[in-house]
Amino acid sequence: MPRGGPGDDASKRLGGKPRGPKPRRCELSKKVKVLHVVGPSRGGMRTHLSNLIEVIDRSTFYIVVACPEDAAISACLERCRWKHEPFSVPEGLSHPRDAAKVIALARLIRRVEPEICHFHGFKAAALGRAAARVLERVRAFHRPGTDLAHSARGGYRPAVVYTVHNSVLARARGSPQGRLCAYLERALAPVTDRVITVSAALRDEYASIPGLGPHKVRHIPNGVALDRFGGGHQGGVSFPEAKAGARSALGCRTDAVLIGTAARLIPDKGVGVLVHALARLRRWGLRPMALIAGDGPARRDLEALAARLGVANQLRFLGFVEDMARFYAAIDVFVLPSLSEGMPLSLLEAMAAGVPVVATRTPGTEEVVAPGMGWLAAPGDDLGLAVCLKECLLHPWEADQMAACARAEVRQRFSIEGMVRATQEVYIEALSDRTRPLRDGPR
Repeated sequence: MPRGGPGDDASKRLGGKPRGPKPRRCELSKKVKVLHVVGPSRGGMRTHLSNLIEVIDRSTFYIVVACPEDAAISACLERCRWKHEPFSVPEGLSHPRDAAKVIALARLIRRVEPEICHFHGFKAAALGRAAARVLERVRAFHRPGTDLAHSARGGYRPAVVYTVHNSVLARARGSPQGRLCAYLERALAPVTDRVITVSAALRDEYASIPGLGPHKVRHIPNGVALDRFGGGHQGGVSFPEAKAGARSALGCRTDAVLIGTAARLIPDKGVGVLVHALARLRRWGLRPMALIAGDGPARRDLEALAARLGVANQLRFLGFVEDMARFYAAIDVFVLPSLSEGMPLSLLEAMAAGVPVVATRTPGTEEVVAPGMGWLAAPGDDLGLAVCLKECLLHPWEADQMAACARAEVRQRFSIEGMVRATQEVYIEALSDRTRPLRDGPR
């Protein structure tokens, strides 16, 4: 398991040695405008973006966010006095619709005139990089006097940074969709200046894509608001009092045994596996209450599954939870049953809050939950998950010891400030790669 700074590839001054050639540097004579483009940013991606734009160096960067209407993102932008540009990234594949979105995004980029475009997630990055290709190739989009590079045909495009939050390639490998996604990543690699991956496993996967390689790919783990998810005493209130207050706010008995998870309710998050594990625990004489923070299209199916397995009275679907610190304070165990994960932010938050954790053994979670910090089961294995939950619930002293070790590890390795510093280093690298002597105009 890697140790050290917030990004093992990010920068020497951040505690790790960068892989590949030493990046070139560029001097910044003015604020750099960064356009973030993100689709419907649920869960960890939304939190990641909010953390980044709140902590970024305001003396060096100016932020614009293009995304659908989102109350949480809008509140963050208002606090920071950054600009919002309404833009929707459609889910799924539709060639005419996606082609129209590429042109619309190219026009948006031309109007905003950013030095850097930072795309979050596969679909936003596919549309955004295609738009960057349009800007690079079409003379009509040329912006005279730009400090950025021009292509051989005289077009303009900003530096392009792409954050991979989860592996679409791994989830869809072998399927027609997977082959299309892999083709798009290869085809768009030349117009990608830097890729940021939230886990080392994703870094290795993307560094192997032709046209990217170790030179362009950087690993920067997610950061956690350590002051918010501090665990222990909060605001002068003792831990038992904080727990009792949190449970009262959620309408739970103070003596109940509570496990919790936070996820968008889609099949990949494995909440159905957790429901099956609850049924096994019930047969073994254990009846914890499960709190589920989050919502999504699979909710009705999960409610029906819980009723069919006889555990509907042990499940509470809370929907979107604004105060996650209170959620973590209320529960005895945090469980993450995902079938695939990049770098699970909710798991990091729970560990920072001092909550014992049970998770599935995906590459992303294995980078976070080292031996002695929690229990891991195979993805999709409801029996293994039930056994891990049983061990955690029946051995509270051991669970507390593991939680203390996990909390110390998160505080050392996963700060928001470290994540933001490493991301700013990547911005400078990307700008360095894009900076060329200015030509007199398009040829």
